[in-house]
Amino acid sequence: MGSPTVSGVTSTERVAGDAPAVAAFVAKWRLREPEMVYAEVFCARPLRIRFAAWGALLFELREAAFELSDARLIEAKSAWWADELMRCAQGAPRHPLTQALAVLQLPWNGLAHGMLAMAHADGSRPVDRDAALAAIAPFAEGIATVEAALFDATMASDASRMVAVHLLCERLRVGLAASDGGRIPLSLLARHAIAGSVLAGPEGASAVADWAAELAAAQPSDVAGLALYRATRSAFDTWFLRELATGHAHRALPRLRALRMAWQAARQARRAV
Repeated sequence: MGSPTVSGVTSTERVAGDAPAVAAFVAKWRLREPEMVYAEVFCARPLRIRFAAWGALLFELREAAFELSDARLIEAKSAWWADELMRCAQGAPRHPLTQALAVLQLPWNGLAHGMLAMAHADGSRPVDRDAALAAIAPFAEGIATVEAALFDATMASDASRMVAVHLLCERLRVGLAASDGGRIPLSLLARHAIAGSVLAGPEGASAVADWAAELAAAQPSDVAGLALYRATRSAFDTWFLRELATGHAHRALPRLRALRMAWQAARQARRAV
């Protein structure tokens, strides 16, 4: 019953992953990132629950760190998650998603510290792209480290940068009307001579396009040896950023295109390094 199968996946993991609470969180994540369903096609079947639980957990962490309406809520919820991740390191998780992933020994403390850094961040708009990436670097590094261990993948030097680009890509896609204006930096507001309050409207389109282009340029291209999750997510992020850079902010990723992109990313990730 508890014997290991592929890559250390056990029947305990399957039971935890099949819990209704986990399924509800996974459904919430898939509503936000439906393209990741096509990535799951190329995930080994015994690892799919792990894949989905990880995606759902990242969504919850990202929401807590960036997407709540009040700075005090962001601080409180990010601090709660930091504590929960530390509890994971001690083998005592409480949340359904962390319980589903707790069948493995993972480097949770680094992610907990990254989440704690987000809890205490001032949320101010970054000066430029380098500052935007640096502000979330501890969080991104923690995610990349746990992810590599979770999927027995290479912890490449560019992995944390891919995660950081993903976080900023998502913030751009959903946060233009928020107080941080999708984290579009001050340098772009100055270049386009606009206020942050207009970013969600037609006046902000050029700044949005320029920021998407800057993030696309910052995206590492080599995914060899990375976890399938990161390789496919990076491919999708690059597509979305290029669409935003060319003014197609609301275009959905076509299904056949998503499937082909996931297949290509999966092949590249499996290359020997």
